[in-house]
Amino acid sequence: MKIKKIISAVLASIAAAGLCAANAFAVEDGQATYCFDTTAKISDFAYYGSVENTNMELTHTTFTSKNGSGCLIISENSKGDDKNLYGGYYVEASKFGLEKFDGCTVEMSVKLCPGATMYYDSFALYSDGSIWLSQPVTALSDSEWSTFTMPVATGSDSTRVGFTIPTYQEYKGDIVYIDDFTITDANGNVIANQGDYEAKAVAVEDAPSKGQNIGLTILLVILIFAIVGGIGLIVSSALRRFS
Repeated sequence: MKIKKIISAVLASIAAAGLCAANAFAVEDGQATYCFDTTAKISDFAYYGSVENTNMELTHTTFTSKNGSGCLIISENSKGDDKNLYGGYYVEASKFGLEKFDGCTVEMSVKLCPGATMYYDSFALYSDGSIWLSQPVTALSDSEWSTFTMPVATGSDSTRVGFTIPTYQEYKGDIVYIDDFTITDANGNVIANQGDYEAKAVAVEDAPSKGQNIGLTILLVILIFAIVGGIGLIVSSALRRFS
């Protein structure tokens, strides 16, 4: 176990150096492997470690999202007395017909829940296999989405990718929102959405009313007649001048 941790630390440092030059790329609406617009595929993510001790929970909301109609919420009800300090949620490579995630890229968009500024100190993207690699999630905002990207090193034999428990401190409530969890394979192809995409509905107050539509149509007709009439006057004037 110690050897694995040492190797992981070395490779994590190398990966971190590469990450400095790597730019996060944002997928388009509906392209993410997991859009979290519905609850349909949350169960694809298995948990391990201290999830139960910290009462970490994955739920769904439609009140905010980066894309689509909803996103994932991570919450905890932790007493702050857990001693293991490890764990989180993950998906298996076999779920996507892959033997391992080596050479793949994992990405997710994150926004901080109100009041949780000090409670995501242990939150990270990670991959696990013969070695452990992680990308810490830092400098979150409760008003803007941030996108984090982690390349999975070749030779890491990673069969799992996911995200860790946000905090082991005493805390009760929502911590972060997650949207557009995306896995890009070693050939650069985004693994297609798994069936949880739903387009964002247009809010009633944002949609023009029937009366507004009629008013706009009348205004457009009047404008067309005014333009045609103006052109007619110009042509008529020109004809009189040169006749």
